[in-house]
Amino acid sequence: MAIGKLWQWFGTRRGMAILIGQLVVVLVVLSLYSGYRSSERCVSCHADKERMAKLGYPQFVMTREQVQEESRHPNTECRDCHLGNGLSDDVDRAHRGMLRVIVLDGQFNVMPKRGVVRQLLPSGPDRQRAMLPKLPDGSINYEVGTILYHDRDRRSYGYDPRIAEKTCGKAACHPEEVKQFSTSVMGSNFRQRSMRHWLDDHGPNN
Repeated sequence: MAIGKLWQWFGTRRGMAILIGQLVVVLVVLSLYSGYRSSERCVSCHADKERMAKLGYPQFVMTREQVQEESRHPNTECRDCHLGNGLSDDVDRAHRGMLRVIVLDGQFNVMPKRGVVRQLLPSGPDRQRAMLPKLPDGSINYEVGTILYHDRDRRSYGYDPRIAEKTCGKAACHPEEVKQFSTSVMGSNFRQRSMRHWLDDHGPNN
């Protein structure tokens, strides 16, 4: 059949045009969606040893193969767990909205991480304080009260179900596990969420 008569398979030329138009829209949406979820720039930057060293973070060099092997999630993108913008070449834009550790001072106020915590590696003979940031001479930086991991609510410092839903709880990951935990005694411990530390008004040691 000649290409010019292909429309006959669709009944009319208008029907063919509508179906082709719908197909184009679907392909464009799928392309944009897959591109939005991409972590291509994360991988290209963090796999570049020279660039990471120039930025001052040689310890964060990581290839796609390493990520897939160590995380044991071969079909997962970087931003699925860490959030951020996986399409930007700009450092600030790429890391905007990304989950980070929370650094607190002695009064349980959030401190800026930059200049205080460069990497989380145990150091020193005291195992209880091995993960606390150290000064250049190796002594403990007592300006830092504690460090919380990035799954915490920045207001209560407790478990944040909203973060869990954006990461582990997405439809293609572990939605049922997150739902079950969030409704468990531990996940729904509202009393614990009403205090930032044990000496708060609602804390057990006030």
